[in-house]
Amino acid sequence: MSSEFKKLISRELGRSNYNRYASFIRSGLRDKRMDLKEIFRDIYSQLEYDDAKEIVTRHNRLNDSLLDAFRINRTYLFSFLFYAAAVIFLIAADLKLAPALAAFAAITLVFLKRTCEYLENKYCYVDAQIVLIYKAVLERLIVSKGLKRGAGGN
Repeated sequence: MSSEFKKLISRELGRSNYNRYASFIRSGLRDKRMDLKEIFRDIYSQLEYDDAKEIVTRHNRLNDSLLDAFRINRTYLFSFLFYAAAVIFLIAADLKLAPALAAFAAITLVFLKRTCEYLENKYCYVDAQIVLIYKAVLERLIVSKGLKRGAGGN
């Protein structure tokens, strides 16, 4: 399972570039040095010759990814409350042991998947750094090409 940001950067810039950027940021965290300009220049050089429509499309996909990550974080509490209510219901329903255990196992597995997704997106500092750089590159390209965000290059 990957964070929304990791999926986006891997799709947009390639898995090898994502791995290279992530390694660079991790090593910068360990060494207490962080010069992200190198990543910025690398991403910029990859995208500077893309046409205006492609830049705006990439920006829109980035915004969608940011909204997805926000939605995952925002709805986790509701997932937890639903899980707690379902467990209480199963206990109170006085069902036979086998169906109750099967239902409990099923909702627990779904909740664990949701929890992993939440944690992956909540604590993805490296991915967030890359996405912030990617966003800065796209916005610089939008400004330099004289585009309006979300306008489709018109």
